[in-house]
Amino acid sequence: MKHIQLIASDIDGTLLLNGVKTLDPEIFKLIHELHEKSIVFMAASGREYTNLRNLFAPVADDIAYLCLNGCLTFYHGECISKEIMDTTIARKLITIIQKDPNAEVLVSGEKTCYITPKNQSYYEHLTNTVKNHVTIVDDLLNIPEPYTKISAYFKDGVYEHYQDYVDMFNEKITVQIGGKCWLDCAPKDVNKSTGFLKLLSYLNIPAENTVMFGDNDNDKQILQACGYPIAMETAVPSIYKLIPTHVSSVNEGIRSILDCN
Repeated sequence: MKHIQLIASDIDGTLLLNGVKTLDPEIFKLIHELHEKSIVFMAASGREYTNLRNLFAPVADDIAYLCLNGCLTFYHGECISKEIMDTTIARKLITIIQKDPNAEVLVSGEKTCYITPKNQSYYEHLTNTVKNHVTIVDDLLNIPEPYTKISAYFKDGVYEHYQDYVDMFNEKITVQIGGKCWLDCAPKDVNKSTGFLKLLSYLNIPAENTVMFGDNDNDKQILQACGYPIAMETAVPSIYKLIPTHVSSVNEGIRSILDCN
């Protein structure tokens, strides 16, 4: 695995294992070592930009960001790509989620997310556990910026709801499971590989010189797009079977790559 120019990693379930909320400080040291060898590190997540910057605070200005499952990419503080959902479709989706008594809506913007919480506990979950930058609005159908990713939060679990949304919207948007409680909806044909390939084009890095660590179904396309896909030992069965190379930790994988480059 030589001539690596970029290493990307999913966050939840990949860099953050077993429900851990903060990064192992060793990753910051490893990112510095990658930086010294001119290897770009990319955080590739469904999370928002400000959330990821806070998570990677010690190296926040030294890495690339693929946010909102490919809807936004940032490098050195500049937004490199942004995918927009059709307003009519977005508003229909929001309305359906809002009518579901078991669901809460999360509308992602470029630097914040918008909610109209049904329960205070949802707001507290976003701010205290997820640690998003949250803006409460009276009307999610009229936010002050275009729609990118829209998520439904099901406290009782997302899996029984997934197919319903696929059946309703799959011809018009991309519907993916983003975690045990989250259903993520992006513009049609947008996924993590979308932003990944656009950032590679911007940096003039060939895909064959890249590595991606992932664990879940929303990592499938970016794992297939990179040169060296690596799945976690704890990956969901579909990803574990698809990707032949497995590691127990991202840090372990990066150390091996550094030894070869």
